[in-house]
Amino acid sequence: MAKDIADQLRDIILIQKRYLPNEKLPNERLLSEQMGVSRTSMRAAISELVASGVLVVRRGVGTFIADNPGISPDPFGFQLESDKKQLIKDWYKLRMILESEAMELVVENATDEEISRIEQLTIKENSLAQIDDVSFLKVDREFHIALALASHNMVMEKIVPALHEWMYSEFLLDEYNVLPDSLFANAQMNHEKIMMFVKQRDAKGANLAMRYHLLCAIEDLKNTK
Repeated sequence: MAKDIADQLRDIILIQKRYLPNEKLPNERLLSEQMGVSRTSMRAAISELVASGVLVVRRGVGTFIADNPGISPDPFGFQLESDKKQLIKDWYKLRMILESEAMELVVENATDEEISRIEQLTIKENSLAQIDDVSFLKVDREFHIALALASHNMVMEKIVPALHEWMYSEFLLDEYNVLPDSLFANAQMNHEKIMMFVKQRDAKGANLAMRYHLLCAIEDLKNTK
C-alpha cells in the first residue's frame, strides 16, 4: 500500500510537476485527505521518497521537494575515476554533443516565461563573477539546467541535471581551487550570446553559441596545471 502511494506521489512530483523543487509539501494529514489514504500509509510513502532522494525533511520546518528530485548525488560514479582532468574534458565533450543540439529544441519549445527566467539567471550569474565562487557555480549550473528543462524533452530534462549534479557540487572547486578568470569570462560572454540567440528564436545561432562556449571551456582546461 505504501509503495503504491509513494508511486502516485512520485508521479505527482516528477511527471505532473504539481510541486516544484524546494517547494514545501502539504503536511501528512492534508496529503492523506487529498489522496484518500491513512496517515500511517502516507508517512511510510514519504519515508520511501526521502530515501530515494525525491523529498527532503527539514527538522521543525516540514517536508520539501528536493533540489533535484530523484537524482543521485553521483549517478555516474564520477568520484571513482582517478584521472580527474580527463574526466572533466570528457564531461565537457559529452555536454557539447547534448547541450548544443538541445538549443534547437529550446528555441522551438521554450515559453516566454522560461526564457525570461534563463535571462534572469544570466544577469544573476554575471553579478557573482569573481565575487563568490560557490554561488557563481550554483547559478551557472541552474542556467544550464533551466535550458535543458526549456527543451521540453523528457530525457534531456533528466540527463543534463544528472550530468551536472556531482561535478558542480563536489568537484569543480576542488579541481580549480580558485576559479580562473577565463572561466568567468567564458560564462559571462557566451551565456549572454546563447541567451541572445534564444530570445531571437535563432536555433542555429543558439546551437553554435553553446558549442563555442563548451569548446572554450575545454581549451581553458588545457591551460590549467
